[in-house]
Amino acid sequence: MESSYSIFHKGSEYRILLSPVRLDVLSDKISSVVLEKNIDVSELIIERISGDDTTEQEVLHDITGWVADMFANNPNLIIYYSCDDMMPIPSRNANSDNSSLPVNEYRSRLFSHIFESYMASHQVTGVTNTPIRLDNYKNGRGYSIFMHLIARDQHANIVELLKDNILEVSGK
Repeated sequence: MESSYSIFHKGSEYRILLSPVRLDVLSDKISSVVLEKNIDVSELIIERISGDDTTEQEVLHDITGWVADMFANNPNLIIYYSCDDMMPIPSRNANSDNSSLPVNEYRSRLFSHIFESYMASHQVTGVTNTPIRLDNYKNGRGYSIFMHLIARDQHANIVELLKDNILEVSGK
């Protein structure tokens, strides 16, 4: 699935994209299951185009609502989200309990929190967020990558295959 959405809020611009994951990067086994069951695995990309103020709750709710609508209207959609580790978080409070977290871990926790809040407030059941943490070590230094798979419970077996493939490719 290919779709995008832009949000303009108080001088900031955000772009949200859903883009199909290339099947050739998946194992043959997973590719065949995905094709056979007509599953759409799409990557969620959230990009801040402009602005440097703290992202307000209103924007986060807008993003969540758009993603939820895309998911609701596409029953065979599995969403893949990789937490950005490059872009700083504007106006992040240096005195908060989370100030020592790497930005991608902070984003992963925030993503899970927003997902859980949305699910509870909209009384949605049968959809699961599967976080994946990959710990990599290069030159004696630790580095983690954080990802999420969002899917209906009926696709749990495919999520497990995807998760296993991600862990296998990463060497875990």
